[in-house]
Amino acid sequence: MKIRTFLPILIFCGALQAQVSSVQNGASFGPAIAAGSWATLFGTFAGVTQTLGQTPVGTNLAGVTVTVGGTAAPVYFVSPGQINFIVPAATVAGVQPLQVKTASATFDSTIRVLSAAPGLFSQDAATPPKGAVLNQNSSLNTATNPALRGDIVQIFGTGPGAFTAAVTDGGAAPSSPPNTTRSTPQVFIAGVPAEVQFTGLAPNFAALWQLNVKVPTQSFVTGRVPVVVFMDGVNSNEVTIFVQ
Repeated sequence: MKIRTFLPILIFCGALQAQVSSVQNGASFGPAIAAGSWATLFGTFAGVTQTLGQTPVGTNLAGVTVTVGGTAAPVYFVSPGQINFIVPAATVAGVQPLQVKTASATFDSTIRVLSAAPGLFSQDAATPPKGAVLNQNSSLNTATNPALRGDIVQIFGTGPGAFTAAVTDGGAAPSSPPNTTRSTPQVFIAGVPAEVQFTGLAPNFAALWQLNVKVPTQSFVTGRVPVVVFMDGVNSNEVTIFVQ
């Protein structure tokens, strides 16, 4: 599956503070963050060289480390203004201390961790954005390559909460058997409940949530339509999918 570009490596270009200014969901860029999910730190990290990691995701990238509740977090991307990391899967829900260390400084902050915080990755900056979605044939869902009603599409996100098997922080998820979520989310496409056929970690990727969902067959489900996911009572951000 060609989904590596869906990992949270977007660059933020806003005004920055001389510290950790915010911690956000790595997919939705909202405040809700769950254990085992991608998260993004914004701030000013002097002396940091922009660089990308790889899977398995290590806990030291270019001399930058992040700890959550005293546990080292896998770090995938660092730059002078942004750090992308994975919240350790064993992190207890609640407000936890967060510490960032670079070669030249240490930054202390906090992070509020929820039991579930679904976030959906996007491919553009539209409002709402185009979702990180693959069609039934694993091709990228676009305006010129839409899904068909009744097809099974793959939707990618982060933060679904607990899984049925233990998660190795930063490690590639297993494929046989795949690691599924303990809860089954509700997925709405064009406001219609969609059948969820799989919900779990995307095989061979770190902390990437994959949902295999059947596109509703109602005739009005056509064009660029919204997608929203609810997991354990928490709603995701809204993205869109193209349907023919």
